Amino acid sequence: MNRSFYARLAVGNLRKNIGLYLPYVLAAIGIGAMYYIMGAITRDEGIKQMRGASQLFMILSLGCGVIAIFTVIFLFYTNSFLMKRRKKEFGLFNILGMEKRHIGKMMFWEIIIVAFISIGGGLVVGIVLNKLVVLALMRLLEFDVPFGFHVSGGAAVSVAILFACIFIATLAYNLFQVQKASPIELLRSGNQGEREPKTRWLLALIGILALGAGYGIAIVVESPVDALIMFFLAVLLVILGTYCLFTAGSIVALKLLRRNKNYYYKTSHFTSVSGMIYRMKQNAVGLSNICILSTMVLVMLAGSFSLYMGKDVSLHNRYPKEIMINGYGMTKEGRTMLQECAVQGAKDTGVAIEEMSNCTSLSFAGYKNGEDIQVKDWEEGTAPPEGELIMTEWLTLEQYQQFTDHVPELTEEEILVYTVHGDRNDSQYRIGEETFHIKEYLSELNLDDMQLEIVYDLYFIIVKDEAVLQKINELQQSNYGERASFIDTLVALNVEGGEEQEIACKQRIAQLLEERNPDSQQGAVRVESRSERGNDDMVVFGGFLFLGIFLGLVFLMATTMIIYYKQVSEGYEDKSRFEIMQKVGMSKKEVRASIRSQIIKVFFLPLVMACIHLAAAFPMMNRLLLLFGMANVKLFGICTIATVAVFAVIYAIVYSITARSYYKIVG
Repeated sequence: MNRSFYARLAVGNLRKNIGLYLPYVLAAIGIGAMYYIMGAITRDEGIKQMRGASQLFMILSLGCGVIAIFTVIFLFYTNSFLMKRRKKEFGLFNILGMEKRHIGKMMFWEIIIVAFISIGGGLVVGIVLNKLVVLALMRLLEFDVPFGFHVSGGAAVSVAILFACIFIATLAYNLFQVQKASPIELLRSGNQGEREPKTRWLLALIGILALGAGYGIAIVVESPVDALIMFFLAVLLVILGTYCLFTAGSIVALKLLRRNKNYYYKTSHFTSVSGMIYRMKQNAVGLSNICILSTMVLVMLAGSFSLYMGKDVSLHNRYPKEIMINGYGMTKEGRTMLQECAVQGAKDTGVAIEEMSNCTSLSFAGYKNGEDIQVKDWEEGTAPPEGELIMTEWLTLEQYQQFTDHVPELTEEEILVYTVHGDRNDSQYRIGEETFHIKEYLSELNLDDMQLEIVYDLYFIIVKDEAVLQKINELQQSNYGERASFIDTLVALNVEGGEEQEIACKQRIAQLLEERNPDSQQGAVRVESRSERGNDDMVVFGGFLFLGIFLGLVFLMATTMIIYYKQVSEGYEDKSRFEIMQKVGMSKKEVRASIRSQIIKVFFLPLVMACIHLAAAFPMMNRLLLLFGMANVKLFGICTIATVAVFAVIYAIVYSITARSYYKIVG
């Protein structure tokens, strides 16, 4: 046989199995296009010259890595569906006299054709859509759109290498599957019946415990930093619990439904429940994958939309005034200099100061154990001090009077305390050898002029005067050494005019401070502008939203393909079963009702579980968003509900489209 024979045979086989291979090739083209676009953006020299490019490229590079890893897993997983349907065909070729080495040559040409179409199609689609995606990204980040059109050779080579390696690996796997099986095994691969699976209570219990532990971590952990550390553990537990519950828990649930005579002994329920019990063992992995992918889409889109929509509120929380001047370890003269430079900078740039305030405070971390606040340094690898890690913000009574008309009298041993989430039942605090009696817990504290990023539980402690504040400062410096904090002087101001005037004023203030304090003799100084920081935030939050939408599309595409192949696989397996049922007396109407009952149970269960996962993850996600300054729970809730609603509609559309393939096969 000449080589063209195997190529022609491969073309004929692919044409005959177009219903199986077309979705596979389209998915490969889509993912290849997305991988090219992401790679092309990270290599775009024009974008590299824009502000915030380093943060944007870091986010998009992460996206490239995620897509590459996911592509390998997804194409291998989808290939298993194709091989399951093709084994019988290969067995027939073998029975008719074609040796396995000849089948291997035919499979080689098939994979060559599929790879050529997938890689070529992915590159063509990626190159065509690249400019459109760049325009959308620039609009999202509020950047000027770069002119010109270019093809990224590096991105194209990257796509070709990645997909070539994947197709070579899948060919090797497919050849191994054919070589190890006998012709009879290949012929019977599509007709192997399933015994009724045993009720594996232990595995179901493990699933419940793993899911409960993952949910518990998400709900109980309160610190945003602890939430970040525990997030991946919670994710792993939920994934483990999902697989166990779909594998064993679903069988337990179906058998319980079978025991319910009022439910089970109805035509549509009888056939669907009994059929699902026998096939749930092989369905479990696919349904778990659909559930996990759906959860990933919901989590990414809800989180990234919330960050983007709440970026302005987050920015104002961190920068309550337009220009923030922070002085660390300043002398009394240095604090005066900050205010003088602020006034002079505004005058030099020709803008009027609308508001200006100043505040001196001391901020440092400690471990709160009952009424003891331990200020103790510890090295990595050793056990930290006992207690809960907290942040303390110390102010003098004079500074506190700027925020309120409430003016109590304090002795050197008395303090006022304000906290939102912290403990309000203590009567005193012991810090080192000092003991401070809590005279009053404040019900509110106007913090509009303070620059705050609340990550840990935060305690505001008001002391009598600067002498007491210096005493606390010396205590924390002696304990923390090089890691110690400095007394922070914050001068905040709003100026007239727009963004350009604000940035110009900030730059002039920074210049004056550098001229008057060249050797940092008065302490370290940092000057920030809300507008400049807002531009940086736009890059970060817009980049996260872009990545969330991009990866969401990839995962949604994968979910659609898995649903489609499950419908097709189950259609072929159910065809003969429903034909027998019709022969023994079931009407077509009853058969269709049974089919509808079965596929609704199977394909909407992952969506329901994904929504439950998302609801359990909501508290942890909310705390993680605090790390980005996003503290608007209501906005996050609205974005989450909207994301679920849109995804549910898309999921229902995908289900209705793929269900047609099932009905067409079953007849």
